[in-house]
Amino acid sequence: MNFQEIRSVAWQTIVEALGMSVATDAVLLVQVKTFTVADVPSAAVYPRGIVYISNEVGGSVLAFSNGTNWLRCTDRAIISV
Repeated sequence: MNFQEIRSVAWQTIVEALGMSVATDAVLLVQVKTFTVADVPSAAVYPRGIVYISNEVGGSVLAFSNGTNWLRCTDRAIISV
């Protein structure tokens, strides 16, 4: 089995685990939970987690946890208001 086949099987397994089905032309949209900077959970509890920050400086932004801080996906700066 080559890498492409392994990736396809892994993707289908993830999609099915979420209770969805996948077709060759299917689009899967993921909606992450919205938080404000003040109420975002601890980054240490959700390493590699992704959240939507609604009141970030300059506007709403996706952020990810590096295990210590929540970093903006746009520039990897720590989230702040």
